[in-house]
Amino acid sequence: MPTIRLASWHDGRAPGATADVTDEELAQLQRDGRVAEVLTDKPEPEAEQPAGQAEEAAEPATAEPEAEAPAKSSRRRR
Repeated sequence: MPTIRLASWHDGRAPGATADVTDEELAQLQRDGRVAEVLTDKPEPEAEQPAGQAEEAAEPATAEPEAEAPAKSSRRRR
């Protein structure tokens, strides 16, 4: 459940207050411009990875040598 900071009055809460809202409420409040900031947004369960796997996923499994770009000639064409 996302936690937001309100930009305007909502459900009896003053602007600047924090509130836990559902995803549907969050979408409606953002559409109406009532959200100042999303403080926490619970990630999708399948997106979470253990710390060791996250580091491995960041690096490619096979490192391919990069092809070098052809050198530019310093000669001018006429």
